[in-house]
Amino acid sequence: MKPFLAAFAVLAIAQAFAASDTASAAASPANDPVHRYVVESSAPPTTNGKAKTNNESVGVHWLRSYSSADKTKTYSLFEAPNEAAVRKAATLNKLTVTNVNEAPVDLDSESDARSGNLPSGMHRYMIERTFPAGALEGLDSATKAKVNATNSKYGAQWVTSYANSGKTKTYCIYNAADEAAVRAAAKANNLPVDKITEVPLAASAK
Repeated sequence: MKPFLAAFAVLAIAQAFAASDTASAAASPANDPVHRYVVESSAPPTTNGKAKTNNESVGVHWLRSYSSADKTKTYSLFEAPNEAAVRKAATLNKLTVTNVNEAPVDLDSESDARSGNLPSGMHRYMIERTFPAGALEGLDSATKAKVNATNSKYGAQWVTSYANSGKTKTYCIYNAADEAAVRAAAKANNLPVDKITEVPLAASAK
């Protein structure tokens, strides 16, 4: 009986250690590959001091942010081992996150606006779009040139886009005179629009 109890105790301890190791891996997955995420929050993230230390403790690195004028809506790009790490960093920094989407793909606009500079008299917008699977597979330089030419007719400029791996969800940065110009250009290019948010405030990691 004693050998059986001893074996049972050893098994229980081993299972406890395994569970602990699993939890630790989820909390701080240091060996996971780096992924990029678009994080929507109700305020701009704090990116220095204690917040930076908190981010580093879970393997999270802030890249840039785009915010509304009143700072109640922010889209930020973060690198992290996984979504759990992003949410953990947000919790540590008391940042209210409303949505997290992995966005590893850059869609280069190949336009003059891709420098990211905001021309005088223009406004910056974040456009969320959802595409059917495969719809963006033919997005080559010729197609981009047509999109950019059509945009220019409406006073809109495509700066860049961030997309999920399947290219079915995109976050597009545009410059335009107003939201109406963005919508008119999208309609002329047969591009979907889920949501448009003006984001005049921009910041990037140095």
